[in-house]
Amino acid sequence: MSDKEKRPDIYLSITTLPERLISDHFKKVYKSFEKQTIPFTKLVINLSVDEFTYVIPEYLKKNKKVILNETKICGPCAKLLGSIRIIPPEALTIVLDDDNIIKETFIKSLYTSYLLNPNKVTSHVIKKREKWTDVYGFCGFIYKTKLLKDIGKFYATQPKCCVKIDDTWLGWCIKKLGIDVVQAQEKNARYTMIDDKASKIHPKWVELWRDTKRKELTKEALIILEARM
Repeated sequence: MSDKEKRPDIYLSITTLPERLISDHFKKVYKSFEKQTIPFTKLVINLSVDEFTYVIPEYLKKNKKVILNETKICGPCAKLLGSIRIIPPEALTIVLDDDNIIKETFIKSLYTSYLLNPNKVTSHVIKKREKWTDVYGFCGFIYKTKLLKDIGKFYATQPKCCVKIDDTWLGWCIKKLGIDVVQAQEKNARYTMIDDKASKIHPKWVELWRDTKRKELTKEALIILEARM
């Protein structure tokens, strides 16, 4: 049996904003998904239709590898929570951002690391907290879908301060499910797995790292989440 035959299906899961979805930059991002040395099975684009109205480009509408998933989940966490119920439980899910142009070995890097810890969530970049470990969607994380099948139960009580710092909140949710987060083997993925120069060439739009008061929100979130742990 070949490696390809043994490998589980791999789904990519993202969320996006209307202005990003119609941009030429997003098309470049998608093309970088297509150029992977380990191909993905399906791309799930989670569309927060209660929050936004989207115009879908024709190249995505006609693409059989793309699932346009209308979800009631709002905010950046839709990149994970939006798709958790529609991706087959035995498949692997890679959560990533909608504006980063990734290198050809991005999926391979995460998949290789996943094989070492198949019962954990593996993230290219992590931040260890006292009681849990943050994942970082901007650089990608991978997991067997069924591990996080119950993560949606935390959405109804998501603190308002956590909406824009979803990586910290998702890390907390994952720990509450009894699942550990570990770092991928590639320690410098921020620079080796993402085409940083090309990723920065895009129209001006809202970016969480720049346009939110992350320090203040994180401080507030940690107080609330630590009390709930």
